[in-house]
Amino acid sequence: MIQAKALIDSDLLNCVEDELYEHAPTNWTLTYNYITRNNYLEGFFQNKLDAQNSFDHVLGSSDFTDLINVTYVKIKEEDWKNSYKKHFHSWNIENFHWVPTWEKSSYTKPKDDLMLVLDPGMAFGTGNHETTKLCLMALVKFQNKSSYFRKTKFIDIGCGSGIIALTARLLGYEDVIGIDNDLDAIKVSHENATLNNINHISFEHKCIEAINNETNYDFVVANIQSNVLQKNALGIIKIMRKGATLLLSGILKSEAKEVKLCFENVFQKNNIKITSSSYSMNEWEMIEFNSIP
Repeated sequence: MIQAKALIDSDLLNCVEDELYEHAPTNWTLTYNYITRNNYLEGFFQNKLDAQNSFDHVLGSSDFTDLINVTYVKIKEEDWKNSYKKHFHSWNIENFHWVPTWEKSSYTKPKDDLMLVLDPGMAFGTGNHETTKLCLMALVKFQNKSSYFRKTKFIDIGCGSGIIALTARLLGYEDVIGIDNDLDAIKVSHENATLNNINHISFEHKCIEAINNETNYDFVVANIQSNVLQKNALGIIKIMRKGATLLLSGILKSEAKEVKLCFENVFQKNNIKITSSSYSMNEWEMIEFNSIP
């Protein structure tokens, strides 16, 4: 097993993060050392060639690639498998708590609060990234609305670790499905469902292009890259029932206007009246569409 690591100048941090998210999921992550106060690009691969090929694929076309000096070190397999744990800690939004498995025994929550225990493995979705957190904040907000929003058909497109779909199920959504084009993500999602004894939830290995309007949903979440969202706008809208809610995340603020206009045009062409709202966190934005019955 090879650990690939590079010191990242603070001026490049946002650029590198944007590239990683545009290519997610990948083996690369950004880490921060609180002692040295340095940022690092880090990835784990079977061999050096795989690491170099991955770097070229994710960052090779960037104009700052020459400023990144990657070093390669052999490590033990178990060190790689547990490396993600140092970046995931428990957190909460109002009465809902997300807790990693290794903190479960020491974590205390108020008696009537809800808690999801997670081991994200190498799948995307600890809730720490702004794009996921914006979606989770919206779900917690909806739980305080009428019971209609808690007893509907729900789909999470690009489910990663399953965190959004599993949260929805615990909040009371009765018919929940998560899809992802990454087999490891589906495996991790199933494991997290079992970990929390959550039933009546499905996870399917499926790409976004494969979704169709044979099944319509009352709540649709798509937390994926903005270019993929725009390319599949019609397919996403076609699976919405009348009166449905759509959350689009994974969008940089600089891309939000373009994504919003794209979806508004598709809604209009299909004679669907909507209302919309936008929410931001740091450099990321989530767009909420509500179709009018």
